[in-house]
Amino acid sequence: MSRAIGSRYNVEHSSHTSAYLNAISDVLSSSEVQELKKFEHHHSMTRFQHCLNVSYYSYLTCRKLGFNAEQAARAGLLHDLYVSSPKCTKEHLKNHPQVALENARKSFKLTKVEADVILKHMWPLRKGRPKYPESYVVMFTDKYIALIEYCIYLSHSAKKITKKSNKS
Repeated sequence: MSRAIGSRYNVEHSSHTSAYLNAISDVLSSSEVQELKKFEHHHSMTRFQHCLNVSYYSYLTCRKLGFNAEQAARAGLLHDLYVSSPKCTKEHLKNHPQVALENARKSFKLTKVEADVILKHMWPLRKGRPKYPESYVVMFTDKYIALIEYCIYLSHSAKKITKKSNKS
C-alpha cells in the first residue's frame, strides 16, 4: 500500500484519495515508477516514497489553489525518475531533472506543464525559471518534503545514538 508521509489515507484503498489515484494510476502502476522502490532517497525513504510524497501534496495544494492538480500529481510522481544511486553532487542536482524528463518521455505522453514541472523542479540550482504555477507548487513541495525526510533521518539517527549510549 502507498501512503504519503503524514497522510492517514492509503492511495489505493481510500475514498479520500480516489480522485488523486485516478490522476496517477497509469504512472503509479508502471514498472518504471515501481522500480524506484529499490533506491534510497534523502537517507530515510525510497525514491518511490519521496516521489509519492511530492505528488500527493502537490496535488492537494494545486487543487486548493485552482491549478491543474492532475498534471502536478503526475509530474510530481515522475520528477525523480532515474534508476541509479548517484552521489549527491552539485552536478547531479543540476542534471537529474533532464534525465528524469528523458526517462518519463520514454514511457509516458507528457503535457507541456508536466514536462516543465519535471525539468524545472530544481530551480534555482538549474537554469530556467518554471513557466507554470504547477511547476512552482511541485518545486516548493519537493524542497519542503526533502527537508521533512531529512529531519526524519536525523531523528532516527539521534534515537540510535541515544540507544547505544544508554546500553553502555
